[in-house]
Amino acid sequence: MVIDLLRTSGSLLVVEANAKLTREVFGNIPKSSKLLFYLFAAAALVSFGYGVYRRIRRWRIGRAGEPKCGFRVGLKRFVQEVVLQRRVRGRGLASLAHLLLFSGFVVLLIGTTLIAIEHILSGMLGREPANPVFHHGIYYAIYELVMDTFGVAFLIGCLLFVKRRLARPPSVGHTALDWGVLVSFFVIGVTGFLLEGLRIIREQPDLPGFSFVGLAAARVFEAFGTTPANVSAVHLGLWWFHAILALGIVAAFPYTRLMHALAGLLNLVTNSTQLGVMAPCSIEEVEQTGRFGVGQLADFTRQQLLELDACVSCGRCEEACPAFEAGKPLSPKAVVQDVWSQLNIISGKTLHGDVIAAETLWACTTCAACVDVCPLRVNPLTLITDMRRHLIGEGELRGAPAISLQKTERSGNPWGLPPDERFAWAEGLDVPTVKTNPGFDVLYWIGCAAAYDRRIQKVARSVVKLLKLANVNFAVLGPEERCTGESARRMGDEFVFQDLARQNIETLCRHQVKKIVTHCPHCFNSLKNDYPQFGGEYEVVHHSQFLAELVNNGRLPIEPNAESIKKTTYHDPCYLARVNSVVEPPRQLIQLSMSGSVSPRDIIEMPRNGKQTACCGAGGGRMWFDDAPAQRIGVSRVKEALATGAETIAVSCPFCLIMMKDGVAAEDSDIQVRDIAEVLADAAARTETH
Repeated sequence: MVIDLLRTSGSLLVVEANAKLTREVFGNIPKSSKLLFYLFAAAALVSFGYGVYRRIRRWRIGRAGEPKCGFRVGLKRFVQEVVLQRRVRGRGLASLAHLLLFSGFVVLLIGTTLIAIEHILSGMLGREPANPVFHHGIYYAIYELVMDTFGVAFLIGCLLFVKRRLARPPSVGHTALDWGVLVSFFVIGVTGFLLEGLRIIREQPDLPGFSFVGLAAARVFEAFGTTPANVSAVHLGLWWFHAILALGIVAAFPYTRLMHALAGLLNLVTNSTQLGVMAPCSIEEVEQTGRFGVGQLADFTRQQLLELDACVSCGRCEEACPAFEAGKPLSPKAVVQDVWSQLNIISGKTLHGDVIAAETLWACTTCAACVDVCPLRVNPLTLITDMRRHLIGEGELRGAPAISLQKTERSGNPWGLPPDERFAWAEGLDVPTVKTNPGFDVLYWIGCAAAYDRRIQKVARSVVKLLKLANVNFAVLGPEERCTGESARRMGDEFVFQDLARQNIETLCRHQVKKIVTHCPHCFNSLKNDYPQFGGEYEVVHHSQFLAELVNNGRLPIEPNAESIKKTTYHDPCYLARVNSVVEPPRQLIQLSMSGSVSPRDIIEMPRNGKQTACCGAGGGRMWFDDAPAQRIGVSRVKEALATGAETIAVSCPFCLIMMKDGVAAEDSDIQVRDIAEVLADAAARTETH
């Protein structure tokens, strides 16, 4: 009987405690203030809705464009890139500030929404304010603890952003409105905690401090003489200040840089563009629409116009841009923001000349660094290449690059040399062709540089020697090969590219090519990512991947030279490492050539390596611009390589070899620049002498 009594008493105590673990929604707020609040809230939501509608209308002036990515991909991105913020990480203070502000904002928004749901349900069910539907008990205790924790995170994030903006990094966009939003956020967070402290004094001075910050605020107020008897007026006044500020943020959301949160979310989960891929444009489409490339805002796709609103002007693209680093008139951030400015106004300005200068567009190397680093998948590169197409269509390209396009169209290579000289590089090697060896397994794609540039010819000869040593059943196209058209396409001449692509695809189809090995990352990317758009489906591998496989399988015997391993640095080509994620095979080859194993890693790494490599300056057609070596975009990369103290710069791209070699000569250095195939050929030659 005593035990039953104790059980009953304990249950009553738990019930009483749970009954107190709640709070009244709109406590201390008179009916007239509630009605006024509803009115303001409705106005704020109308303003928010109209602002979003206004932005959607602006996006819809663009073309329909490419299809969105699939549901599975979108869901995966939502979890990884929106919820977990993976693309934001790795930037020190900036990343921490964003993670804290974002997580705090989202959790506080969810918490406020739950309060609104509780209020609506209680009203529908006729509940008393002290008898909530779900906002009580253990749920309430956890709710208070979580809200305070993320409220603190929100405030810390605001302070970190204040610190960052006071430092004024040049790459970050700064406007007075941004400061207004940031200060408003901070004040909303602080007043929220102060209100919780006043509420605790008024309603629950004897409950445990689940709202630990609110409890601390309550104790401070009490120290200044605030009591349950005099707290109501202060609480009501502060509540109105907090409410108006919060509703003001809701109303202003689509009209400030905060819109990037919504536009960025949509862009992250819908954007189907991928590095190294360009959208095709047909002659029929040009004849039908009269449009080639982008000449005005409406020529962009809707997705591209959405991207403009997603950009928050954080400057990461500008910091990664090799052209900007070299002092060229290009900032990816400025391109996006300048085009975005036209999205907000109706003016007589044209994009070309009035908004974006031609020299800005031609400065781009299409290295994709700006796209890769953007936390919101904004793609300045497609804006640039689409506008380049318009310039090409208008005949606005002059000088050496225009001549290289003419040569490519006329002779099938940008050097303008005869096609029948394309096989001269193989003299004395007895290289099998598709005609002399029709039963080949692998086609070795030579590319224009190795066919016509005497220095790069040594790379092709080294690859052939290695393939023969490994008894690979291969062949080359010889005089039948043409330029892939990669440079032409990225310079904006889509139709020269398509003409070359169709010729090459017909040739490859005629010889039943299935697998292609190429030492040029630009040819590699074009054959792998461009040609499938026109029916050219092949297994395409870079020579670093293929040769590493041969060595690892024991088909290619080598004699390591351990003395030179610590004197070599490796430069990652943009179109190999960043665009196509081939990072390890070249390093494995160098390591195997010099030490006989792939670990430990003894190569001297430059600060910018792997997918975060720095551009040599030759991509996007810049190879054909007649800049002096000292004025080229890759000067900083050469200096970075020289600073390692290495005696050899290993590369895996003919363009990189040319640019790095010229840059080293301009620096009056005797450091060697060699392709990894040449390094491996040395190791293989040592086995033949033993």
